[in-house]
Amino acid sequence: MALPFRTMCAAAALLTGLGALSPARAQDEPAEPVYLDAAEIEQTREGNVLIARGNVSAQSGQRMLFADEVEYRIDEDRVIARGNVRLHDGDLPAQTADEIILTNEWSEVLAAGFAMMMENNGRAASAYAVRRANGSVLLRRAYYTACDICEEGSRPPTWRLRASEVVQDPESEMIYYRDARLEAFGIPIFYAPVFAHADPSAPRRSGFLFPTIDVSNRLGFVYRQPYYHVFSPHRDAVLTPMVMTEYNPVLLYEYRQRFWSGAIRIRGSATYEQEFDRDGGFGDQELRGHVAGSGAFDIAPGWSWGFNVQLATDPLYLTRYGLRGDTDQSSDFAQLNALLLPTEVNVRGRTRQYFARASVTGFQSLTDSIDDETLPFITPMVEAEYRLPLPGWAGLANARASGVYFTRDVGNDYARASGQIEWSTNFTIDGGVRVTPYAFARTDVYRFTRTDVSGATLETRDFTRTLTNAGIDISWPLFKPGETGDWILAPRIQFASSTGIASEDVAPGEDSVALELDVSNIFSRNRANGYDAWEEGSRINAGLTTSFDSHTPYLPETELFVGRSFRVGGNPTFAQGSGLVDDQSDWVAQLDLNFNNAFELGVRGRYDGVTTQANRIDAFSRVSVWRVNGDITYSLVDDAAVNTPVRESVRFGGNFRMTDNWFLAYAMDRDLESGSTRQQNLSLIYRDECTDIRVVYNQTNFDIGNLGPSRSIMLQVTLFSIGN
Repeated sequence: MALPFRTMCAAAALLTGLGALSPARAQDEPAEPVYLDAAEIEQTREGNVLIARGNVSAQSGQRMLFADEVEYRIDEDRVIARGNVRLHDGDLPAQTADEIILTNEWSEVLAAGFAMMMENNGRAASAYAVRRANGSVLLRRAYYTACDICEEGSRPPTWRLRASEVVQDPESEMIYYRDARLEAFGIPIFYAPVFAHADPSAPRRSGFLFPTIDVSNRLGFVYRQPYYHVFSPHRDAVLTPMVMTEYNPVLLYEYRQRFWSGAIRIRGSATYEQEFDRDGGFGDQELRGHVAGSGAFDIAPGWSWGFNVQLATDPLYLTRYGLRGDTDQSSDFAQLNALLLPTEVNVRGRTRQYFARASVTGFQSLTDSIDDETLPFITPMVEAEYRLPLPGWAGLANARASGVYFTRDVGNDYARASGQIEWSTNFTIDGGVRVTPYAFARTDVYRFTRTDVSGATLETRDFTRTLTNAGIDISWPLFKPGETGDWILAPRIQFASSTGIASEDVAPGEDSVALELDVSNIFSRNRANGYDAWEEGSRINAGLTTSFDSHTPYLPETELFVGRSFRVGGNPTFAQGSGLVDDQSDWVAQLDLNFNNAFELGVRGRYDGVTTQANRIDAFSRVSVWRVNGDITYSLVDDAAVNTPVRESVRFGGNFRMTDNWFLAYAMDRDLESGSTRQQNLSLIYRDECTDIRVVYNQTNFDIGNLGPSRSIMLQVTLFSIGN
């Protein structure tokens, strides 16, 4: 049936009236055509009321309206949609109501039994809803939640905000509540006369985030209340006052900004307080704090520069206030020593042909036992590598350059420049034997100065040395298929020879940490882990790998490696505890088992070359069965020549899923030699589609400075789509 023009306008108004989540249409923009379909359409005898009944549907552009009945009262300029009313607007979630009334030239809408889906899984419902001409939506006797709703009503949502009145303001992108009540599992737990939070459809809005509550023996009761502020689409900040009962408050801050070529992130804290330890406060009150900032920027295709600034006013400041997690531990230096804060500026470039990097780095100690004046200031460190363009049959060749210069306020100064070239190729001969010959040459130029404790120069040395290394690596993998699994037996042998070093050309050892032989370096072409150390002489490295690739879930994937090194010429390079002092090295072995990813076991060890007694064992196991996930790591160092603070330890971490939403997690680090638990963490976690609640107990039993052991319990609540 063809409808009058004003009837089509009414349907169009109905479709646009409740589109609170849709952008407004310009006045001069032509209206979309309207298509109306119904089982029957009738008009009253007076001709002033038109009614469509039975599976009524109307479409205008991407908007669609469904209802059991639609009534248009022409004289009153009113449209009424009744029964299972659903409004769809493109890809946006549907809005539903029992009844919708459009008035005032259809710019205002009244809905009964209204419900709407929002961004980020938000849901709102009310007894009555009014859409005003300015686009705002007023809800009466309403609630909001991001939790799934049980349609049968048998279970209330995990949390829900109820209010006598709710206003969704599209201009401010906020949702405002009057007489707000927060319910947990249907039980009211909090009341506020007024409350507001960002509209879930808004990308970012300023406002308070959820607080964190902590109680510790060191700081007392601690309350953190973060406030998030948006300056612009590319700048924001978080300010978090941390108030505690034992000491003065601390202000935490974080600032982020994106630029066209990169981004920065700066975190830190500030307070006005004494230093303190287990015995209480001491010294004068003064401004204290820390800063941890980082940034990275593009310069040109393949090239970038960045910085990483980490500073604290006191060595123990971060530990005192539990802020060690605010530092950046991603740099190579921080991973080598967690008690140092590196500050670095770098530039780097990478293409398929070359890599280059230059940096300037300084350090600050996080413990009183290390004096900052003894730490190096690196100005600069430079590395570059270039892949030489050889034809495929000639193998691979790389040229590499490296240089470093650093000084200390107290201690030795050091400078080195190195240039090297390395070549290798590989081919397979009859029988499947894989052969890899290689060669290496490097020249080092050194200058270093030794000083005494007073800073007086004892010696300055300059020398140049040239080092070469060549060898051949041969492996012969043998394959045997089977019904239950396939076997691979892979013997491997390596012949290597390196030039020696005269006594006057021995470097001071600034860049080479202590080395231990293990499965990861037994076939290294030169096992020295820096430029200063050099493994001289001739040697034979041999090993055997046996692996089983299971075809059935009842047998594990298995891999076993056993190997050893034999020195046939030259003097020992590495110290006691390396496993390489004798002509015949210690044995190294590794076993890996995997039962269909439900259980994994890995054991790596170094065993005495004569007695086969274990000098070092590192074992790892992971289980994921039923509701249990866990891993355990065991470490044993039984070599007296190895300097380590903990000889035998075990670490455990795991969680038990008690129900679909409740988890119990535990982590522990125990020193088996002393019989003490160094650190443990117990967490009770509730998590579902809209909530994350954590109660975390943490205990640390080792001393840092004179701070003593620490114990704390923390409560952290996150309601998704509100304050996070």
